[in-house]
Amino acid sequence: MRLAANTFALQLGDKSFDLKPSLRAAFILYERYDGFHNLSRYLAEGSLTTATDLITATVTDKSAWAAYALAGNGIVRDLMAATSDLIEFVLVLAGADKSSGKADTTGKPIPFDEYFTHLFQIGTGWLGWAPEDVWDATPAEIMNAQKGRIEMLKALFGSKDDQTADVADGSLANLKADLNHIGDLTKTRAA
Repeated sequence: MRLAANTFALQLGDKSFDLKPSLRAAFILYERYDGFHNLSRYLAEGSLTTATDLITATVTDKSAWAAYALAGNGIVRDLMAATSDLIEFVLVLAGADKSSGKADTTGKPIPFDEYFTHLFQIGTGWLGWAPEDVWDATPAEIMNAQKGRIEMLKALFGSKDDQTADVADGSLANLKADLNHIGDLTKTRAA
């Protein structure tokens, strides 16, 4: 998975707003609309409430969005013109990786509520992030951080494949043996 930009630029008339597909926003909108399919469907049907809910939950500059929404100068026209962009953003919010060009079929499908729970567990458990930081992160950020953590742990402690290679070529086998002897008073090593 490539690390995607953590915001989505939405153009409304002459104004641009950055939308962030955070875990919190995804969870709230998924629950409120009983699924991303309904969220997309309501947008496609022209629901202004749905469009404003989506933007309000994800916009990074809430004061600029509030000022724009309250001004009312062409907001309906601008939201209708941005329907396809908002539907595209729902895909990003749902965790779709449009940069790869293909679906990930390596794992078994899981319901979104389990997916959100799993991401929260990765963020707080594996990565040790504060819950607030996990809620504010995007799913792509969480998954890439986990991948980096796993790579770090493999570099520090090795993996089954690394240990086999070390023993076969002798590169780190002696060092690992010496480290294993630390604290074992029954083992001695000739100087």
